[in-house]
Amino acid sequence: MDRGKGQPFPRDTQEVKTKERARRGKNWPIVMIKILMVPLLLFFSLVIGLMIGYGVVGHKPTSEVFDLGTYKHMWDLLFAGT
Repeated sequence: MDRGKGQPFPRDTQEVKTKERARRGKNWPIVMIKILMVPLLLFFSLVIGLMIGYGVVGHKPTSEVFDLGTYKHMWDLLFAGT
C-alpha cells in the first residue's frame, strides 16, 4: 500500500488498456444481435396484436389479418367521404 506520488495504479497501465480494447472488439456480434432483435420483436408483437384484435376481439377469422383486401376495405371505410 506504500506507493510514491505519481505512480499509476495497476489498472492504468498500458497492458491493462490493451486488454480492454481487445475485449471491446469481440462484443460486436452481441451488439448487432441486440440491435436487430428490437425491430424483429416489434414486428412480431404487431402481428400478434393484429391477430388477437381481429380474431378474438372482432370475432373474425384470424387468417383474414394477412389478407390485403381487409386493409383495402378499411381504407375505403375511413376515407369514403373525402
